[in-house]
Parts: sequence; structure tokens; C-alpha cells
Amino acid sequence: MIFIPRRKPLNLVLFLSLFDKRDLRYITEKFSFIMRVSSIFRVNDLIWIDDVKNKDINKIICELYKYSILPSYLKKDFPIKNELKYAGLLSPVNLPSHPQQALPLEGEVRIGRKGNFGIDVNISCNDGYSMVIDSIKGRAISYPDFILYSGATQKIIDEEGFCSAISPFTIVGTRSGNNPLERYFEIKNNYEKFGITLIIGPPKGGIIRKISSCNGNEEK
Repeated sequence: MIFIPRRKPLNLVLFLSLFDKRDLRYITEKFSFIMRVSSIFRVNDLIWIDDVKNKDINKIICELYKYSILPSYLKKDFPIKNELKYAGLLSPVNLPSHPQQALPLEGEVRIGRKGNFGIDVNISCNDGYSMVIDSIKGRAISYPDFILYSGATQKIIDEEGFCSAISPFTIVGTRSGNNPLERYFEIKNNYEKFGITLIIGPPKGGIIRKISSCNGNEEK
């Protein structure tokens, strides 16, 4: 995995109606896949459009996000909640600050809260990022958080605010669109200028009409 954040933003816009079953296990597994893919492609913002107006779905998504973004040693301190009944099914997002083994390694970066970095380490700060510089003596130094990719930032906005999620260069996932491979250079050039917002429409369809209703935004 590439550790640094993207030089230009890659935002993903999805609709909460994507969870077409009101089953906690189903929602957990589907959310896990989305978080895993978002991490692999270093998505900046994961934006959910609330087109279901269901507070339970909102709460589940929020709790699953807060839990999944943590390394394993911080998850142990996370409060037990009904929304996390199937949290054991969440795939690891494998962020740069999530260690792959229990023992410390030189150059390894960990995130800590209230002095818990998952290892016995001597460091002046209690929260934030630290880099291990001596695994034998357990020494670490503070590490700036802006250097590492720390996962997608999740946002939930009302359906009425959908137009605000559209960026200067937006790609819509639809069967009626152009082949992205045929427009590779156009996509690449626009990414370097503006970044990309990728919108995956709701299961009920109508995403093109919804985007067309946003004045001042061109369809891509």
C-alpha cells in the first residue's frame, strides 16, 4: 500500500439506499467491502447521500466507520454497541498506522490514544502518531499526521444537499456512459487539475437526471 495521501482528491459518493436490506449482518459486510476498497484506492472523502431517511442506518454506518478506522489495539477500548454486533466480520482496512504484527519495528508508525500505542514505548505525547526508532529499548518519536494516509473521511449529507457533493470533475457510474478506458488521458489530465469525484447512483436509478438538475454542473 502507498502510505502518503493523494496529491489530488479522490472522493466517492454513494447512496444509503445501497443497503437495500435492513439486516445488520448484511449492512456490516457490505460496509466492510466499501471501506476496504476506499482504503486501497486512498479515497479522501466517503460521502453518503441520505436518500432513505432512516436514523438506524445512519447510526450503524457511523459506528461501523468509527470502529473500522481504528487499529486492532484501540478497538479493544471501543464501547460495546448493538450496531457492532457483527464487527468481527469487518475486513481490516490496513491503513499505514495499522501495524501488521504485535512486535514493534524500526520505522513503524502507530497511532495512539491516551498513551495507548499497542506497545510499551517511551514517548512524550499521549495522542497522535509516533514512529518507532528503537524496538529494543522501546523508543519512539512524534510523527506528523499529514504525511500519512489516514483513511477516508466519512460524511453523511441530506439528499437535498446532493449538488454540493459534485466537484469540477465528476465521473458517474452508469451503464449509459462512455467507456473510461477510451477516455483515459482525459480522466488523467482532469484528475491532475481538479481531482475526481466518483458517484455511484442509487439502486432505483435516476442518477443522470439528479445530476442534470444541479445547475452549473456538467455531466461527465
